[in-house]
Amino acid sequence: MKGCVFVNQENVYEKFRIVLAMNLSGVVEPDQLTKIMEAVDVSMNDFEISRKETAIITTTGTPEVVKLYLASKAIANLSMKSLRQYRYKLENFFQAVPKSYMDITPNDIRMYLYQYKTAHNSSDSYMDNIRITLNSFFQWLLENEYLPRNPCAKVDKIKYQPKHRKSMSSYELEYFRWNTENVREKALIDFFYSTGMRVGECAAVQLTDIDWGNRSVLIRHGKGDKERMVYFNAEAEVSLREYLDSRADDCTGLFVSVRRPFHQIGEHSLEQIIKKVSTRTGIEAYPHKLRHTFATTSVHSGMPLETLQQLLGHTKPETTLIYVDQDRTDIQNAYSKAYA
Repeated sequence: MKGCVFVNQENVYEKFRIVLAMNLSGVVEPDQLTKIMEAVDVSMNDFEISRKETAIITTTGTPEVVKLYLASKAIANLSMKSLRQYRYKLENFFQAVPKSYMDITPNDIRMYLYQYKTAHNSSDSYMDNIRITLNSFFQWLLENEYLPRNPCAKVDKIKYQPKHRKSMSSYELEYFRWNTENVREKALIDFFYSTGMRVGECAAVQLTDIDWGNRSVLIRHGKGDKERMVYFNAEAEVSLREYLDSRADDCTGLFVSVRRPFHQIGEHSLEQIIKKVSTRTGIEAYPHKLRHTFATTSVHSGMPLETLQQLLGHTKPETTLIYVDQDRTDIQNAYSKAYA
């Protein structure tokens, strides 16, 4: 029957799990969600579940199928930030293309990408990111038997030149550090630079995550909800201890507000601290640039790419290479070592 998709009985419980996980993903932490879903699975062993007679997915309910797709991503531990980006791009698409997902054609997608780029003057890299999101969504529909084909599979990849991400020079970094106005600014800069962590990861660090003996930090929920260990140098330890000694609060977070009521500060506040020093010095800097600087310095110091990949929390080594500045001298030296 055109206009709806009937779900096989054996898939009903799986659909129930997906919807439940999606509803819970915005209100509980990922590790709590996993425990809840495990408890639900155990509890359902002695029960049977059936769906309402009303079709789960209809052609007029495109947002519903988007929710199911996002739920599957939430179960796969995609971060809430990524989930919001996926939702934004998919909802924009279906608002601009008012058709059932079952009737979308490759030309619909091509026309949408063209019109979006024209209207927003978006970069080719961002447009390809939208294409990747749409392809992931329609491929999921295909693999879960909602569609007989993926209309995005025939849409060509949008070619673009990867943006060169420049790190700070050693002079810029030292000048930046020496122009901080308080111990919190200095501790934050030293911490970002020596660990190479993401701003969201830094915002989540608790004092209990720090092992002072090893000068290490346990990142409990990195990108993709992956856990890893990073390290900080002696210089950062001195700055951090000076900052912590100056605090008069009982907050458990590493970086906190300076006024009552004291609380752990988030990503935006951390970015604003770096921005203030950037404005003061005239040196363009932000948390991600300090992460690039950490990566480039590590490679120039002889750190193997595989080790750097683990410290940065990258799944693919190609991603790590994007973070590293390699000039002609680096390449020539590497060649000389291999073929001398």
